[in-house]
Amino acid sequence: MVSATSLQAQMDQKVQEIKEAVSGVSDEQASRRPASDVWCVKEVLSHLCGEAASLPGRLDRFLQGDTPELGLERGDPYYGPERQGSSVSELLSRLEQQYTEIGRFLAGLNEEQLARKAHIEFLKETPLGEYPTLAQWASAIMTFHLNEHINQLRNLCK
Repeated sequence: MVSATSLQAQMDQKVQEIKEAVSGVSDEQASRRPASDVWCVKEVLSHLCGEAASLPGRLDRFLQGDTPELGLERGDPYYGPERQGSSVSELLSRLEQQYTEIGRFLAGLNEEQLARKAHIEFLKETPLGEYPTLAQWASAIMTFHLNEHINQLRNLCK
């Protein structure tokens, strides 16, 4: 099983990789879509920020009952007028604050808490399954979701 402190270290590493991927990108460049069906840098960053406090709150729900339903939606960039007007620096700051909070939350958990399960319907057909543990879900966020978007950001910022 993955340890709570290793999850925090992995989360910190992913934040650094995101910051490195977008370093040197101007707000103008970050707002440009390379194609109509491809998100711009700011949309990717906004997506990673999620709804206000969405990811920390969803992780906490693993601890607030037996197998809670997380009700996650795929692919929403959460890119409304406020975030469109935000700079890359502001989005990165928001993202860093949120993921640092998640890292601290994960680091404070014990093995029993990390083993708690939740129901995430859209994972039904994945190797993770629709009832992941908190440790599995946190690892999947970093290993798959964040890595995918870090690579996307690297490609957009070339």
